[in-house]
Amino acid sequence: MDRTQHIQKLIEDQFLVEFDGELTAESDLFKAGVMDSFGYIQLLSSLEQDFSLKLTDEEFLTNVFTSLAAIDAFIAKKLAERDDH
Repeated sequence: MDRTQHIQKLIEDQFLVEFDGELTAESDLFKAGVMDSFGYIQLLSSLEQDFSLKLTDEEFLTNVFTSLAAIDAFIAKKLAERDDH
């Protein structure tokens, strides 16, 4: 399972949804009613743990990633930063 699939499965398991023709990687998960701010924080905490990342408070609060694609890109960036050090 690659990174994107892992994040997708985490979202599906946590919010009891499935990505299909209606809910796509580009869908705004807040507007689609999939997650709220509390769920978002829980999701980022799970991603932080699963990928052994350290997210700052600023990253939690100022960069709200609303879609699977945006969350995946953010995690990819954090992993690249981690691996550079």
